[in-house]
Amino acid sequence: MKRSKARSELTALRDAALEDLMATSDAQLRQEALEDSDDIDAIAKEVASSLQEGAAATLRARLAQAKKQHQPKIGERIRTSVLPTMDRIKQVVHQAFQADPALGLAYRDGKNQTDADWQTLYEDLVEIGAIVPDEDAR
Repeated sequence: MKRSKARSELTALRDAALEDLMATSDAQLRQEALEDSDDIDAIAKEVASSLQEGAAATLRARLAQAKKQHQPKIGERIRTSVLPTMDRIKQVVHQAFQADPALGLAYRDGKNQTDADWQTLYEDLVEIGAIVPDEDAR
């Protein structure tokens, strides 16, 4: 038998089996499984596990593709982000809050903010566009 003929016969057989499966009600499938002494719970767990593995493999492939697309090309300069001095960060953050009354901030227990808190706040405000970093103010 030629390979293409065998392949088409297998495809036709698979399609017929799927049609039969889709035409069978859930109750009939359960009854058949019980008659064959199949463990329905084990089958359900196996199907769920298979679906999760398939979804995870797809997500891993998409992530790998996204990483590949976002890697800098050879010779392309990688831009590193350099933060301004802490005094400049505090000054720019205060100016941003004065300039835009819609900005809000909640402090934890009224404590003083650490330098890391100020840096994170600055980066967040840059990310939302409330602050445009200026290259010369370091």
